[in-house]
Amino acid sequence: MSKLFSFFLFLFVPVLAFCQQEYKPEIAFTTSYYGETLTHPGVNAGIEYYPFQAPRFQTILAANLGGYLHIRNNTSLFFRGQWGQRAICKNGFFVESFLGLGYLHHFTHGGKTFDVLPNGAVVKVPNTGKSMVMPGVSIGLGYDFSKKTNCNIRFFLRPELFWKAPFNGYYLTHFALNTGLIFQLAKK
Repeated sequence: MSKLFSFFLFLFVPVLAFCQQEYKPEIAFTTSYYGETLTHPGVNAGIEYYPFQAPRFQTILAANLGGYLHIRNNTSLFFRGQWGQRAICKNGFFVESFLGLGYLHHFTHGGKTFDVLPNGAVVKVPNTGKSMVMPGVSIGLGYDFSKKTNCNIRFFLRPELFWKAPFNGYYLTHFALNTGLIFQLAKK
């Protein structure tokens, strides 16, 4: 556990050193493809707020709304908040990392749904879906087009791990690919 804590401390502490200058906070909107295990298509839309920034570093507070479709299995919708940081090179390339926590609602496809009562009886129930917690972590990279052009758009590629819980009594790990665009409202 201490190695994991040290790893995340290493990822997020540089912001404390480089975010000493004050800049006006900015807001950006994101839209992306969200492929759970790469083959289950989905979408993600969100907003990013930058409370602390330096010329080449940002801390990020983000809120996302999205979902994905696993054909003949389930449809999952989620809402989540994330905290992260981004380090931007002079040439426009950047690396970023995020920690997130969200709510996921999982709807099963096809057939009837059943539930097991505490006494062991199996009963038919309506398919209202299941509520789950969705923690996640991602590390990404991208390119900021505003460094070389007048276009206030950034491209990003964020592989991520997220977990669904409770899922049959434990956390179920998923891999997702989140790739898309960040539309900045104002250029510094």
